[in-house]
Amino acid sequence: MHGSEFLNLLIGTSTVDGLLDKNPDDTGYRALMLKCLNLVRNDISTRQQNWHWKWLEKTVTTVTVADQMDYDLPTDIDTTKVFSVFDRTYDRSYKFVPHDILIKIAPDPSTVTGNPYLYSIWAGVLKLYPIPDSVFTVFLKYVKNITSFTDAAVSIEIPEKYDNVVIDGALKWAYKFDPELGDEAKQTQLYENGISLMMMDNRLVIDGEPVSGSHRDRYNGYLQEFPVNQ
Repeated sequence: MHGSEFLNLLIGTSTVDGLLDKNPDDTGYRALMLKCLNLVRNDISTRQQNWHWKWLEKTVTTVTVADQMDYDLPTDIDTTKVFSVFDRTYDRSYKFVPHDILIKIAPDPSTVTGNPYLYSIWAGVLKLYPIPDSVFTVFLKYVKNITSFTDAAVSIEIPEKYDNVVIDGALKWAYKFDPELGDEAKQTQLYENGISLMMMDNRLVIDGEPVSGSHRDRYNGYLQEFPVNQ
């Protein structure tokens, strides 16, 4: 669901009662619940500690400029969560080095040009070293931010199958602000259980053929195991 759908479910509309049994014309409360939804969004985002939500993976490309070292990072990147930087022109994956190490390697990077093999990040800028001496495409894999909820039909990255977790999180905040609506502690536990299931789901990789090989060999092996009567 998007922001307005979540709010309609929580607050209600002129034709449908909401979960919180509030006046759907109360714009102040609707705005409050929108802030609660974004608190849930922030919480889900900050759960990424030494791992990441796979549904936030993204790839972007940028074209190099000869004699230019600095390139803007994507505007939707989650701080500096970069997986890899590589180019297919020279079939090369770049190695990350902290910026202070890069400065020690090359106090004046502008004096060295060629095919990059190192990258660093400083002040929200991607730095390539050596400085590219030609034009080619660089690929950047990174983790993006979760789009903010708005009271509009704006899609977000949280998969729809986790809508119930988002709702449980919003209700947790609603019960915190107004204890008469429900038990905050119990609602918090429901939300945390949902987060745990999301994390388990995020770790799952389904692969029915874990060993690489020719599909023809697999088919022949199947025939040997289950021969067809002639």
